Amino acid sequence: MNKAISLIKQPELRLALTAGLSAGLVITLGLPDAIYAPLAVAAALGGTLGSSWTLGVQRLEGTLLGGLIVVIAHGGIGSAMPMPIGIALALACTRLFGGSLGLRSGYKVAGLVVVMGWTVHSGALASWVPLRMLVTLIGILLSLLAINCFWPSRALTEHKRLSVLLFEQFATALQERSEHLARGVDMDAETKMQRRDGLIQNLLALQNQRPDANVELGTDHAGEYLLRLWDLEEQFFSELLGYYRTLLRLPMVPMQGPSFSAVLAAEVNLLHESAQLLRQWAQQWPEGRPNNSAARSNGQQWPWEAALVQAEQELFNDPASSEIMLQKGRGRREMLCQQLAAALGRFEQSWASLG
Repeated sequence: MNKAISLIKQPELRLALTAGLSAGLVITLGLPDAIYAPLAVAAALGGTLGSSWTLGVQRLEGTLLGGLIVVIAHGGIGSAMPMPIGIALALACTRLFGGSLGLRSGYKVAGLVVVMGWTVHSGALASWVPLRMLVTLIGILLSLLAINCFWPSRALTEHKRLSVLLFEQFATALQERSEHLARGVDMDAETKMQRRDGLIQNLLALQNQRPDANVELGTDHAGEYLLRLWDLEEQFFSELLGYYRTLLRLPMVPMQGPSFSAVLAAEVNLLHESAQLLRQWAQQWPEGRPNNSAARSNGQQWPWEAALVQAEQELFNDPASSEIMLQKGRGRREMLCQQLAAALGRFEQSWASLG
């Protein structure tokens, strides 16, 4: 029983109920060809409000284009040549004009309107085309109503969820790397690949969600602010991904001796504090603002960033230690940690300035 219930998913149930409601509404209104309303629902009901709006507009434009072409072509060339040739020419027009108008899928709907209008409704095109538009519009409006009010699925909400998830994932990844450095043990290659691939997949999902979320944005100041904020976060996450992948590739070289141990401790603390900062931002994104008391203003560094610079300076004051640091490549991770801290600072300052 539980297995059967698990097979019934929210999107499918929403589609079935909305399609049935659209057909019932068209029949109740006494309109002909009620089947076109569920077809419009199936074509327009996307995963989110943004995608549903885009698909609905495509469906409506395709229906209008097909109606205009079949009316003009049937009245102009319908009696001058055989029906198969006339339909073929009309379908070629739908593809030509649909492509020039930027219809990605709407021209297929236009072709269906042409074929059905020419073969089945040729005697009443003047009344059938407007009714076809009306029935399609009913299906699209019910789809938008369902996606917005009945188990809402908004691209803006999904975009925010993915953003917060990435903040948390990067925080977890940096914290995990900090703990491994502190113990002097590394992850196996398969675990590294899983961590990296998980971040890449969610970053791609965030970028793929962007077009649908853009559709739902308003043109006011809040909409413009979110657009700029999304550009900023995508650049920041891409930068973080690069630093993290490099951290995974750097070997666990021995850091013995007081000077090396101090640098290692500062690196571990920097990664830990960076993770804490990312978790804080996850709670504030995107409505809040970064904590100005922690912002790197006037070129100042965070205490945990300054501690790493100080540990590095003390190490390089010892010629023997500095020579070992340079020869064995131990300074690569220290340099990367400083670059990571600088990236965090730039992001926080840019975020604060957008407000």
